[in-house]
Amino acid sequence: MAAPLETLLLQVRCLSLASTRRILVRCNTALVRNSPINLRVRQVQSSALLSSHVRTFSTTTTRWTEEVKEESTETTEKQQEDAEESQQEDSSLDEDIARRQKWMEMYNSCLPGYGQVFDGIPYNQLPVIHIFANWNNTHATCTDSTGKILAQTTCGKEGFKNAKKATSVAAEVTGQSIATKALDLGIKHVRLVLRGIGPGRQPIVKGVQMGGINIVSITDATRFSANSPRPRKARRI
Repeated sequence: MAAPLETLLLQVRCLSLASTRRILVRCNTALVRNSPINLRVRQVQSSALLSSHVRTFSTTTTRWTEEVKEESTETTEKQQEDAEESQQEDSSLDEDIARRQKWMEMYNSCLPGYGQVFDGIPYNQLPVIHIFANWNNTHATCTDSTGKILAQTTCGKEGFKNAKKATSVAAEVTGQSIATKALDLGIKHVRLVLRGIGPGRQPIVKGVQMGGINIVSITDATRFSANSPRPRKARRI
């Protein structure tokens, strides 16, 4: 605490001029410090400092809120972009499906029985009898329009053994057997698909007709190689 003004003035009488000046300066500074005006100035300065801290805090909060808003907007934009990409993919898939359906319709329109109906069944939904005639045996398989196997038989299953499986009689019996199995399933009209160049190729078609099945169409699906391997050189004589 600073000394009172009277005591300081009493002490000034017995001091030199320089020392009295120093004491007066100290007294003036003490009085100025303890004055109400200085206290108000201090309060204003403290409030200014506090307000500066509040301003910095408010600016940081506003920056943080702006960053959060920017992040939220970025996430929403990404979600919108993902949704648009998924919609584009769905639309492209729908376009591909429509294009395939169009090509299938064009392909089916080229078939011989397209647009015809047999006992209420369209041509492309008729059952199919697949025949594979190789040099040693003849296979017959009856399927529906989707390829599901309904019945099948071969010359070996009909009781022919060894070389007898490659005869025309065995193929004809196999055709009659597959026709009987198809009739038991309620099938009257079929499409016939031939593959191979074995000896039972024609007799099995005759056997299917003899079995009481109406053959709507005959398709040759024999495989061949467009770029076959090089043949052996001719034998020198």
